[in-house]
Amino acid sequence: MELRKLNQKLFRCLLPISIVILSMMLLQSFFSQRYVSLQALEPNDGVLDIRGIDFSDEVYHLVNSWDFYPEKLYIYEDFKNGTVKEKADSGVSADDYGYGTYHLKILAEPNQYYTLCSFSIDYATLVYVNGAEVVSYGKIADNAEDFVPQGGYMTVPMASDENGEIDIIYQYGNYVHNEGGFIQTTYISTPQNMEEFKAANDLTSLTISGGLVMLMLYFLMSAAVLRKGNFLCLAFCCLLMALRDQNFYSSHLLPPDTSWYIVYRLFIIIVMLMPVSLLLLLKFLYHDATKNWPLYIYLGIAAVAVILISVIPTQNLVLISTSVYYLSIPYLLYLIYGVTRHYIKLRRLKTADILVLAGFLILLVSMLYEALLTNQRASVAHYGAAAYGMISFVFLNASAINLQIQEREFALIESRSRSEMLEKMNRLNMDFLHKVAHELKTPLTVISGYAQLTGIQIAADRINEETPNNLRTIQYEAQRLANMVTRLMEYSYGRTSEVAFSCINVSELLENVRAIAVPMCLKNRNAVKISENECSDIHGSFEMMLQVFTNLIVNASKGTTNGTITISASDNEMDEFVVFRVQDTGKGISPEVLPHIFEQGFSGSGSSGLGLTICREVVDAHGGKIWVEKTGPDGTVFAFTILKEEVK
Repeated sequence: MELRKLNQKLFRCLLPISIVILSMMLLQSFFSQRYVSLQALEPNDGVLDIRGIDFSDEVYHLVNSWDFYPEKLYIYEDFKNGTVKEKADSGVSADDYGYGTYHLKILAEPNQYYTLCSFSIDYATLVYVNGAEVVSYGKIADNAEDFVPQGGYMTVPMASDENGEIDIIYQYGNYVHNEGGFIQTTYISTPQNMEEFKAANDLTSLTISGGLVMLMLYFLMSAAVLRKGNFLCLAFCCLLMALRDQNFYSSHLLPPDTSWYIVYRLFIIIVMLMPVSLLLLLKFLYHDATKNWPLYIYLGIAAVAVILISVIPTQNLVLISTSVYYLSIPYLLYLIYGVTRHYIKLRRLKTADILVLAGFLILLVSMLYEALLTNQRASVAHYGAAAYGMISFVFLNASAINLQIQEREFALIESRSRSEMLEKMNRLNMDFLHKVAHELKTPLTVISGYAQLTGIQIAADRINEETPNNLRTIQYEAQRLANMVTRLMEYSYGRTSEVAFSCINVSELLENVRAIAVPMCLKNRNAVKISENECSDIHGSFEMMLQVFTNLIVNASKGTTNGTITISASDNEMDEFVVFRVQDTGKGISPEVLPHIFEQGFSGSGSSGLGLTICREVVDAHGGKIWVEKTGPDGTVFAFTILKEEVK
């Protein structure tokens, strides 16, 4: 029942995560980039000929082989009048220049409308089409003092003239970064197709990033309620991956008039903290596998890097971020060493461990794919592949964390049940000690009295026929006292020491019972018979089982003379229990006594009245029941049940 409740709780915890992720994936698959053609259009010597190309249903990738003029800000008239200088060679990089001009001439059908779509050039862009300014991000200048950076996604409307020509000029400026100035991934199609293409991209971006933000809020609440650092780390990972998409972060989340310097510094911090968040989560998942002081050093380095990124010139921000990436490698190797050693000690992988490792592997593969195979620097920060890896990573790790919580709760429930059982048995032990201590006084009083009387007789030299009888009485009471003390010690040690439940072989148990029962039954000349049947193993305490059989056999032998005591076990009467029986051929139990035989201190034969009470409590502690199955002139049958090992 408790396991079923824990499984239901695990399902409830994972249900919100599953709903968010499935919704994200369904929306993304439905509104994916359906219009992107695998075909690329590449300009030749600064001219792109699109005549005869069908744009009615397709969006094409425009290869950015434009004519480049470094440190020149040309306009349409310059190219028209032929006053421009020689273009740069193909091997010249825009990273080496603070500003420049890109030029492309498109040959199309006359009087047709087209649209370009791309991210603006880092870190300011001015676009002219046929001499008219159509798009502007920031302020272009040939000096750093007048330069104003800004960036964003841009849509460039175009129309061919009567000759079918379209003249496009990109001016860019970059005084804030050591790299930049290259044209981002660009697409071309009709205005209608491009609007649908942009809408699909925006919806995909907002769905993925918005879903990650929703998961972040869910994990934050889980961390607050459950007080688990793992969930806090997962929330941090989701937030960073959501903000890593510039379309979501800068174009939709922040106000349009937000300072570019603030946006850029925050973005560098976000990118820098990605490995920090992942390693922090790995540390929390395996917190005992490694020491804490390397983590404090690593977090201190990350904190210093955040402060530096907030204050130093923007040209050096990437250097700081990259340094943190490199410094993450030693700590990652240290964590891998600790986790590997952890698994070597365990010599097995639990389900939660497999989920964690699979999540990290999927995220790593997605980031490697993004870094090595896309070959498009823009896609990493604009529409990257790692977000999908993060979704899988989050789901698998959330499943692992909830599974670990479930396992710990189940272990706690078992521990509480065991503690309650031990506490209950300890109370029984104390009651037993009090009762037996009282019963011990009776034989001690008799022994003391007869010993004094015999001593007086010997001292007075008045030994007579009563003296041997007195000695026999002393011997009998001493033996009875010894038996009581022996049972007391056995019972006390069995109840106060650690109770070890394990698999018990029934045949072995009954053989031990036979060895104990035979001498106990000699006094009344009773035979002991063990019913030898194939029987399933049980789950319990071997010593406690012996105590139950001992008490039942003592009672059976006490009420039987020249009879037979039969002990048997059966595993085919109940699905989950083995049924044990102790049967005698004695005089039976009177109807007046029968309802009270399991009450503490009650006895119909002058004994301590604790034997059957002990039997009942021990059987209850094992999850079974004990009862009188039959009693009468032909004898009595006591039966009790113990759980089978297979259904413990």
